[in-house]
Amino acid sequence: MKWRSWATGHPLDLAVFRITISAVVLMSADVWDAPTWASAAVRAPVGWGFVSALLPASHDAALVALGLVVVFTSLTLLGAFTRVSSVVSALSLVWLLGVPQQSGVVLHTHHLVWFMALVAAGPSGDALSVDAWRRTTSVAPSVAHGLPVRAAWLSIGLLFFFPGVWKLASASVWLEQLPTLVAWKRFQLGLPSLDVSQSFLRVGGVATIAFEVGFIALVVFARTRLVGIVAAFAFHAGVQALLGIRFSSLWSCYLVFLPWSRWLGSPISVVEGKRSTVAPLVVAGALLSAQVLTGVLLNETSWPVACYPTFRNPAPQVVRWLELETDEGVVLSLERMRSGPHQRWWGLSERTAWAPTPAALEQLFTQAVGRPRREGEAARWTVVTFSPSTNETRREPALP
Repeated sequence: MKWRSWATGHPLDLAVFRITISAVVLMSADVWDAPTWASAAVRAPVGWGFVSALLPASHDAALVALGLVVVFTSLTLLGAFTRVSSVVSALSLVWLLGVPQQSGVVLHTHHLVWFMALVAAGPSGDALSVDAWRRTTSVAPSVAHGLPVRAAWLSIGLLFFFPGVWKLASASVWLEQLPTLVAWKRFQLGLPSLDVSQSFLRVGGVATIAFEVGFIALVVFARTRLVGIVAAFAFHAGVQALLGIRFSSLWSCYLVFLPWSRWLGSPISVVEGKRSTVAPLVVAGALLSAQVLTGVLLNETSWPVACYPTFRNPAPQVVRWLELETDEGVVLSLERMRSGPHQRWWGLSERTAWAPTPAALEQLFTQAVGRPRREGEAARWTVVTFSPSTNETRREPALP
């Protein structure tokens, strides 16, 4: 059957996928910073409420989860006890990265969980691993080896497809507001303004929609896969140049598209027993179905599966944030929000600035200072409103 031929994969290709994802997870700042956002957990994202109720986010629990992720992802990278280590890594990772998502600002690190789950579902330790070294026979290609890799191709394709479709649905409006979007994102990052024409941005916007909608078709077929990979890197380069968004944790995973087994000419000496396809089919089916559902529903704020950012809504005409000064000096400022995990700082600060209740300010104080406010300790909050179009800034106290 043709689908079995397409789905059959080499153990080496799955092994490279295992090593790549494990390395990306271990180097991800989102993974290492997750425990620091436990104090900001105020609202579980869609689909995560029952888990957060059973396992409430706390700094100590997040540190334990981080330890599990580091240890078992390292074992997965080495291919030691791969089946067990990858499963523990995937389960720990979905909870750990879910901790900062409970701040009320959902950032899209979902693909790290998705890909580790695919690694755990397949026989990922059959090549380039301690497990394979301890074995005396090689393993033949199979559908079980190919499914996680093919599912990753489709997952990345869907990750782009639905944002492209939703942009296409409101293309004229989206293309019109591109200058505001570029100015807004560059201001958030503290990047100098760009003097680019509306026509240039329109061409780039049309190219973006075409790439996002068509990428999945390019990578499914071997003849056009390289074109899709080149287009993806061009897309990321353009986004970084205009909006300052790197998204390196995603494009680092594009090694999964390359034919490592063919390039390296990996031999197959002895055919070992067949690998079960049940787990790869179940995990791949569940993941891809959830991506389609969240994409159709335009759900960008759920966890652990969501539609990736569409940027289809008009960029704000004014930017609002909070500054905090204590007896120790200014601890939350525009400069701090532009550094570190800037998207999360901006999300928290903007959300609180539009509704600066005492409880919300205390929550943000704890996150900014790293501890709850002491009795009698000063906390001077200022709401700052900035208009990029007029370059006007207004400052007022957050509370009367």
